[in-house]
Formats: sequence, C-alpha cells, structure tokens
Amino acid sequence: MGHYPRLSDAERARLHDVTRVLVSEKRWIGRGGLGRVSEEMTVTVAAQAALLLLGTDRGFFPRARDVVLFPTEFRTPVASDDWEDDCLSDEPLSGQAVDRRAVLLAWDDVAREAREPDAGYNVVIHEFAHQLDFVDGVSLGTPALENPALETRWKYVVAVAFADHRRALRAGEPTFFTPHAAENEAEFFADATEAFYCRPHDLFGLHAELYELLRAYYKVEPRAWFGADEARADRVEL
Repeated sequence: MGHYPRLSDAERARLHDVTRVLVSEKRWIGRGGLGRVSEEMTVTVAAQAALLLLGTDRGFFPRARDVVLFPTEFRTPVASDDWEDDCLSDEPLSGQAVDRRAVLLAWDDVAREAREPDAGYNVVIHEFAHQLDFVDGVSLGTPALENPALETRWKYVVAVAFADHRRALRAGEPTFFTPHAAENEAEFFADATEAFYCRPHDLFGLHAELYELLRAYYKVEPRAWFGADEARADRVEL
C-alpha cells in the first residue's frame, strides 16, 4: 500500500488498528468469478479505506456491511447479489458505493492504484468517501460535520468549486477534477477526497479553501506525505 511508508509512526499505528477492525467487521465477498477473497485483498482494501479514518474517530463506515470484490470491471445490478437498487448502473464500473449495504470494487484497479499513491485517483478512497457522506442519511456532498460554522463554510466553498468545475467543463476548458465529479456534489466530494489524499499539493495550489476544509474534516495533512516535486499540473482523468 503505497501510502504506508509515507506516514508517520503514529499514523501507521492508527492505520494498523483501523485496518484490523475493518477486516474483522466487514463481510468480504467475491463475485464475478472471484471465488475467494484473500487476506492480501482484504488488507489492501481495508488499509486504503483506513486512510480516511486516520485523524478521526467516526466509527468504521457503519452503513457499509459488505465489501464486494470483482476481478475486474463489473456491471450492476448483478442478479445474484439481490440488490434491486435503482441507483445502480448497468455501465462498466471499477467501484460503487451502495448506501446501507456495500462497497463494490474491481480488484485489478484496487491493486494497481494501491501501489501508486500519487496517481491522482484511488477507487477505494473514492467509494469509502461516499460511505462517509452516507453516515448522516443524506448523500449531498456534505458529510456529518462537527460544528455549524464548519458546515456553513463547507456548503459555500464546495458549492462555488462545484459550480466552477461544471462551468469549465461546459466551456471545454481544462479541469483539475474529473468529468464524473460534475454529476452532483456527492461525486464532487468523493473526487476531491481522492485529490486530497493523492495529489494534496496540487489541490492546495488550485483550491486552497477546499483543501483546508478537507484537512479540517479528515484531520490529517497529506502534504507532509508527498514532496512538492510530486505535484503535477493536470489531473489524470478516469
């Protein structure tokens, strides 16, 4: 897990603890021909998800009971999963967060992205960010926050950044966030979380207020994990 050697000793200890809990508490399921979910798979996914809980004690993604791994891209709904959720898509996916149920992931993408912490995208971080957004029961890109002032500031800063991103896409201008982030503020939050953990210097340089909000929420400083020379000018698009 490429983030691991970049963490402080205290962060590594916290990551160990959270990873153990996630491995033991979640139900790990193989689908799409993946007959067995190995220990390597569970630890690789859980350790990346644990990054989102390094600085805080928000529980352990309580609305995600299952982690479902496919060998590669998958389509949903899958009849054998017994999920008849209208929100699921029949488009090929590398990840999907299902409220009150599961996180679905393509193992080949998970394994590749785990080794490249500065690639700019990470499907595990993205989908578990959605699970944090689900905690308060409403997925609007504003997760449960600790105080009203932070919530007020969050809504304003995220709304402005989201609107700017959509405007740039419509105008055909280069964008830092992916086109997928323009779908709604929930997707924007998940995309911004990926950037926060994988391209923190770039996010801070382009969207300093958004970065500071995410730092206040996650209570970690990813810029300490990456050298400034790892910043890039453009986001790798999914």
